[in-house]
Amino acid sequence: MSYFSLPILLLSMLSILSRTSPSYGANYLYHFCANTTIPKNSPYKASLSSLFSSFSLYANHNVEFYSPSSSSLTSSLSSNAISKIQISLNISDPVYGLHICRGDVTAEVCRECVEEAANDLANRCSSELVAVIWYDECMMRYSNASFFSTATIRPRVALLNTQNMTKQEQFNRQVNMTMTDLASRASNVTAGAKKFGVNQVKISEFQTLYSLVQCTPDLSNTDCNSCLQAAINRLPICCGGKQGGRVLFPSCHVRYELYRFYNLVDTVPTPELPPRPLSIPPGSPSLPIGKVKHHFIAFHCW
Repeated sequence: MSYFSLPILLLSMLSILSRTSPSYGANYLYHFCANTTIPKNSPYKASLSSLFSSFSLYANHNVEFYSPSSSSLTSSLSSNAISKIQISLNISDPVYGLHICRGDVTAEVCRECVEEAANDLANRCSSELVAVIWYDECMMRYSNASFFSTATIRPRVALLNTQNMTKQEQFNRQVNMTMTDLASRASNVTAGAKKFGVNQVKISEFQTLYSLVQCTPDLSNTDCNSCLQAAINRLPICCGGKQGGRVLFPSCHVRYELYRFYNLVDTVPTPELPPRPLSIPPGSPSLPIGKVKHHFIAFHCW
């Protein structure tokens, strides 16, 4: 697959977090449709339509992968293994797809997000061979070339909180150290486990750093860690010195904030380490999830 470059696109968006109930609309972040139009009369379009239907039909935590086969539609459901649905109307024009939900959301929220993402992607990119869409709660992508077990870091999107930190260099080091450790632990899991982790570290009397990392489960532990580290390495470029930031890749994503933006779940164990205070003036106490509004800027490049 050939890649091309686009100028960085800036847009302003208001992120209003509402996490007090498991029933809410999914929060759209960004999408990308590669400029590779489906050839006229290609069976790929019919296969893609079947894929979108299957995304919605099997929108839960146990089915995350879709790949082509000469066989008819089949499914294999397992809570402990990667599950696949075989889809193809013409093996010479295959379509490969994947969806993954954020590791802390409920099955109901996952289903709602995947259904909305499938409909959204079908409307935005149904004439393209390759596409990806990110929501706060899930990610979905498809392609005419297999991408399974491959760490994909393009296209990429970065979102940053516009509020600045003081002592920015110290804060950047804290973010890098905390997220690098979290990435290592989240990626070093047994087969079938989620490659997902969250962490919180108190950095001053009134401020706590909250972090989240996640990979798609098709990646090996090594490739997951490499993907996460590549995302973490972009945080100083997009978001250095900012109170919050995230980087979205097709194969992994990372995020940090000064408020808890994720649900409390059983995840990779957090070591009992003493706080690493920074010379940061006291600010507003960390607010509970669902109580914060922030302005974000999104940077996108292929």
